[in-house]
Amino acid sequence: MTRIKKRRRLLTKLLLVVTLLGFRTFAASVSVSPSSGPGNILITATSAGFQPDATGTNYGNTGFYVDGGLRAVCPYAPDAAYANCSVQLRAPVGNGPHVISAINAIGGIASNTYTVVTPNFSIRPACGPGGTKVTATGKNYPAAYNVGIFINGSYSGASQLTDESGNFSIQFNMPGLGDGEHAISGRDSTGNDITNFFTITTNCIGTAYEIEGEPTVTRPDGTTVPLRPGTPIGLGDLIKTGAGGRATVEFIDNTQLTLSKNTKFRTDDYVFDPVSTTHNKARYNFAAGTFQFLSGLIGKKPNPDVEIKTAYGAIGIRGTEFIVREDPCSTTQEVYLIEGQLAIKLESTGGTNIIDGPATILFTAANISTSALNQATFNAISNEIFQVDGVVTFPSWLTEYFGCTNEPAAAIHADSDGDGQDNFTEFLAGTNPTTNASSFRILSAVNLGGDIRVTWLGGGGRTNVLQSAPMPDGSWSNVSANIILPKSGDVITNYLDPGTVTNTAAKYYRVRLVQ
Repeated sequence: MTRIKKRRRLLTKLLLVVTLLGFRTFAASVSVSPSSGPGNILITATSAGFQPDATGTNYGNTGFYVDGGLRAVCPYAPDAAYANCSVQLRAPVGNGPHVISAINAIGGIASNTYTVVTPNFSIRPACGPGGTKVTATGKNYPAAYNVGIFINGSYSGASQLTDESGNFSIQFNMPGLGDGEHAISGRDSTGNDITNFFTITTNCIGTAYEIEGEPTVTRPDGTTVPLRPGTPIGLGDLIKTGAGGRATVEFIDNTQLTLSKNTKFRTDDYVFDPVSTTHNKARYNFAAGTFQFLSGLIGKKPNPDVEIKTAYGAIGIRGTEFIVREDPCSTTQEVYLIEGQLAIKLESTGGTNIIDGPATILFTAANISTSALNQATFNAISNEIFQVDGVVTFPSWLTEYFGCTNEPAAAIHADSDGDGQDNFTEFLAGTNPTTNASSFRILSAVNLGGDIRVTWLGGGGRTNVLQSAPMPDGSWSNVSANIILPKSGDVITNYLDPGTVTNTAAKYYRVRLVQ
């Protein structure tokens, strides 16, 4: 027993020596929080694991360096707490990684990095006539730095100091330059010079700038294109957000419109002259869904001429913020007015009702009722708009195709297009339940010199895999890897199965929906 105890004590001493050596060589560290962001913001650097000298009491000073330059010192004290020291530093300037080091006077060095991210610079709207008020927004610029706005390389006279997070926002009037594209840059003294573009044209009345899901815009000539950040909006354009979509549009008079899922909204008439406001007006058409409206310059002038047409009447707008929502299974129009004034003209009676906010307004073609609206109710409804995450639920998918989920054609196992696949199957597959031309199916299997090319139709954005078996009720195995179909809508794709005719007596194919 005694011998065993001595060996254990010897082993303990050896481990202690190894541990001390390990601290001196490997254990010292410095952490940086946050580890990335704008330049010149306050960051925290923390050292840990530095060891004392041979006396066990002297920890020495710890210096903190940014790219080799001393920025802060934790002074010596006979206390182990100074081996774990935190200081605040100004982040370096200049995009990319920078070295943050902690060096201890007794011995030891540890390093980490802080990465200065590339700034983002955007403008909205991105088009309109000369004189349009433009909002320039910058993110991740160096903190507390001056950023100047340059148009076609020349200083515009507008500048803004960034905040402690490196962000800024500034408004200026676009000068009356020639028609076409003009470069607008946000430039600071550290070398950041980010450029965007504004197009001077009379054909543009607004710009999309916040998009989720796959909304579209249909032009007056019938062409439909995806709605993306920066997509110009013109007169007569119909915006559709779809089952999982959301879109925000800023018109050239600074009116802001946010459309939630399954919303259809069109601009029928729009005139905005930033110089002469006499004839400025706007006429919108709301067909379905939910939207939030914040008045711009047209709606804030004396006696504004702004109106939104709905199925049950017209909403006249007088410098307001409000939400309009229409339940597709209801015959009542909902309006939630947070501030300002609305004039509601009923479809069947033609009577006009002037209502001051805040108020909840419910109306049909012939009747109207109002009640109080508090901020909590408005916020709850507003969150429904702004929290759309692009996820398509089965009820919202039914609403997109059938209008109302209570319709017989919208039942979960209904097959209104007669293609043999019910609504829930087509929802999973991503196909259109209103036409039998759209269904998840194999189109052909063609012999190509001993190889078989299998072609099938599926829903875009889904993942498929081609499988085969020697008998229809046999054991199925994957022929292909997972195949991701692009985007949305119907997609025709194929896969070549080599050597099948030569090497296999019989083979049956199927396409499996993975997700």
